[in-house]
Amino acid sequence: MRFPGRLLVCAVLVAAGCAWPARASAGVVRVTISAPMPARIDMSGIRKILVTRFLVDQELPGVDLNKETVALMRRGMRKKARLDILDVEPPPLPEQPLRELLANSGFWRRLAETHGADMVISGKATFESQDRSGFATQDEISPVTGQRVRRTRFVDREGFSLGLTLFFMDGATGRLLYEDQFTGENTVAGHGTDRLSVLYTLFEQFEDDIHGIVVPRSKSAQRFIFTD
Repeated sequence: MRFPGRLLVCAVLVAAGCAWPARASAGVVRVTISAPMPARIDMSGIRKILVTRFLVDQELPGVDLNKETVALMRRGMRKKARLDILDVEPPPLPEQPLRELLANSGFWRRLAETHGADMVISGKATFESQDRSGFATQDEISPVTGQRVRRTRFVDREGFSLGLTLFFMDGATGRLLYEDQFTGENTVAGHGTDRLSVLYTLFEQFEDDIHGIVVPRSKSAQRFIFTD
């Protein structure tokens, strides 16, 4: 059976959970679909989460990167995930090379058992700044002629970068369930920017991706449908 073009589009939209077409032209319709994305970790039986300390490679003066990263992770998990985020003092980590620490299943298992956690989250963090000052071309309005002119000026700028590697450890066995890396960058005008505010802004760049590890979500995408 052949359906009329518009009826066919309606059927596809309903089946895919699409929004109504934003624009159409000559037999082609652009639609926005919402695609479900499952959590990266099977969270069956996992309810209580312990966010423990992080390994810090490099941090900026005036910022306790370990403390702030733990706080950001806990706050984000409470906001986005319906999980019990344990509010306890983050225990110290053994002084071991990273890969040996991750393979130390006995430590992670005992840590989870002590605090009644189903899963432990730890990781490695780096927070750096760079002087990105230099000459830049800018468009300005001339106060004399009122016309737009292009000038090259020296601009003071400071760049910041945040690197975060997360480890999700199974509380029952102490083995590594999942590992992922995230990076964020930002350049601000001038110097002397509040570094703690920059840290929060950089974390927000990949906060939703972190939540997607433990929480199902949906992702919007553009698709084109031929009506004839």
